[in-house]
Amino acid sequence: MDAIGYSAPVLVLILAADFAITSLHSYQEWRGAGAPLWRNFGAIVGVDISNRCGFLFFTALLTVVLFAIGFVGIIGPLDDSGWTAGALGVLIGARLSDTIVSHVLLYTVGYRPNPGLSSTPLYVVEAFFLGFFFKALLAAHPDCAVTGFTVGALFFVGVLPFLHLMRWFFPTRKRTPWSSWQPIPSWASTNN
Repeated sequence: MDAIGYSAPVLVLILAADFAITSLHSYQEWRGAGAPLWRNFGAIVGVDISNRCGFLFFTALLTVVLFAIGFVGIIGPLDDSGWTAGALGVLIGARLSDTIVSHVLLYTVGYRPNPGLSSTPLYVVEAFFLGFFFKALLAAHPDCAVTGFTVGALFFVGVLPFLHLMRWFFPTRKRTPWSSWQPIPSWASTNN
């Protein structure tokens, strides 16, 4: 045990669970019903995202970044630093924001299917567990934790606005946006 009371084997188990949850969610967004998610997001704003770019940014890079943030946030308490609290904040904010903004909200307003939606309850459980389990660490570095939470939350809030900007930077990729409560447009369907 270190100075703030976390044992390394417990932290490794928590990290393994975090990696498993991230992997499951990423896989569902890539290969689940109605996947891949980047086709859905592109359809919502009216931009055709190539499978190469979509896989690179929405699956591979995002998964690696979430693994790295999880590692720093979960294994970091062995060092008890502000960086650790910040990484935990990012992870908690990202989990909750991804769930609410990218999945629940879009599903609620009629953008269906929504690949990855079924694994978001795990995201919520993990976010609350991390907040409870690491409450002493987060309380020891509240500014870092809040800043991290804000960064994690804003990342997912910014995805659709960023993709909307891509319509203007890549006019040849512009398409008619997906109307809610309608089937996904044929140009975005993976069944073409």
